Amino acid sequence: MPGRYPKKRFSQVFLADKKIVRKIVELLEITGDDTVFEIGSGRGTLTELIAGTGARLFSFEIDRDLINNLEKKFNESENVAIINRDFLETEPARYSDGKFKLIGNIPYDITSPLLDWMIRYQELIVQAVITTQKEMAQRISSEPGSKNWAPISIFCQCAFDVQSVIDIPPKAFYPPPKVFSSTLIFKPREKYRIDDRDYFEKIVRQSFLHRRKQLVNNLSLLPGIDKNRLEGILDQLNLDRNCRAEQISIESFMQLAELLKS
Repeated sequence: MPGRYPKKRFSQVFLADKKIVRKIVELLEITGDDTVFEIGSGRGTLTELIAGTGARLFSFEIDRDLINNLEKKFNESENVAIINRDFLETEPARYSDGKFKLIGNIPYDITSPLLDWMIRYQELIVQAVITTQKEMAQRISSEPGSKNWAPISIFCQCAFDVQSVIDIPPKAFYPPPKVFSSTLIFKPREKYRIDDRDYFEKIVRQSFLHRRKQLVNNLSLLPGIDKNRLEGILDQLNLDRNCRAEQISIESFMQLAELLKS
């Protein structure tokens, strides 16, 4: 039967533990007045619980073979729309004229593109509950000083407060993946004011280029950045000249980028 078995090309694993599914849906705090976007309908397990809240649900599924079963299953649910398309190509305004909540069990290989999407539409997102591989979740939700602190942590936390709330064992999925997963809650925060985001991101990425190298050594590889001037800026910001990128907060990276550009 088409759609019965997960497909490797879509990195599909289906969350099968009903208790965990219910807990994940409860985290989104859905009311009947909400609009919800679901990323990856799969077999409709999350979809069914969300539909029961009375919220307006747009459930996106890229796998055409799953669509027929989903459309039959939710044919009589007036508040549910099953949409066969890649969620990452979605323009929210096409489906909702206001804010929405977001939920999904996300393959590792689309987590970074999804976060870029979420940051782009941050002002429209009320809250998001996203499940991904635990290793990725640890990076997204980490803090300065952690070995997991990375560019993705910084860019995401510029736009959202992020909290890791559930660790999910492989046996909760079908087929069982080789690694644990984690569920994250994203709540929009007032965005940091960054005048030149492209330059800021360039500085952050370069700072982490070689994690074991000192910040000064990584950044001085960029054209136009003088090592002596950089050390002077670190002194000005009360940062150790021997520091590494994983020790630097978002605020300090912002100040560093601003001073380097001036």
